[in-house]
Amino acid sequence: MLQAATIQTRSLPSQLARAPKSGPATPALIDPPDSALAGQALEHAREVLSPGVLAHSLRCWQWAMRFRAVDGLEPDPEALFVACVLHDTALGAPADAHVGCFALLGADEARRFVVARGAPAASAETVATAIARHMDPRTPTGHGPEAALLHDAAHLDVAGYRVRDLPPDVLRSVIAALPRDGLGAEFGELARRESRVRPRSTVAVLWRSGMRIPLRLNPLDRLGDH
Repeated sequence: MLQAATIQTRSLPSQLARAPKSGPATPALIDPPDSALAGQALEHAREVLSPGVLAHSLRCWQWAMRFRAVDGLEPDPEALFVACVLHDTALGAPADAHVGCFALLGADEARRFVVARGAPAASAETVATAIARHMDPRTPTGHGPEAALLHDAAHLDVAGYRVRDLPPDVLRSVIAALPRDGLGAEFGELARRESRVRPRSTVAVLWRSGMRIPLRLNPLDRLGDH
């Protein structure tokens, strides 16, 4: 409950902020890494994720790479992209007798996915760690740049966290290319499912403690109001 309250409280100023004003949305999207692993991860994500969650995952890559420049971090782009597109593949999955958090389930799945495609074990661990830590109450700065960037990107896309740290034209450009249509409602339904299947998980406690509010107040959904 304390972790959930920390997440909700930290995100509140961003949720209440007015959407930033800007001119036309012109910045180009950042291309994914040109590697076999990145391509295979994207194809897998397209197969297992709904269109809305896939778009969320691709926006997370865009946000993460923009935060990279803001924060002066140097991630492995391939590992970061794979973590972004696979981080929600276990959201809404059936109950597991041994794992009580969808982020940990997703981390295990991603680790196996990367290893099965011949990537180094270190890369698989980097991807798994980033996915496992993306629901942490605070930015997991001690777990590598990939974990920190995915965490902040996911929290921006879901709750508006750090929305003022990115230029308004970047925000508009990414959302124009990867629309947020119905994201709040879909995530709300997935969170309700998680609260039933994994009642002791962070996302379940977040839902019971008012996750509807950040989903509804995300300033990214108000970019067109100005």
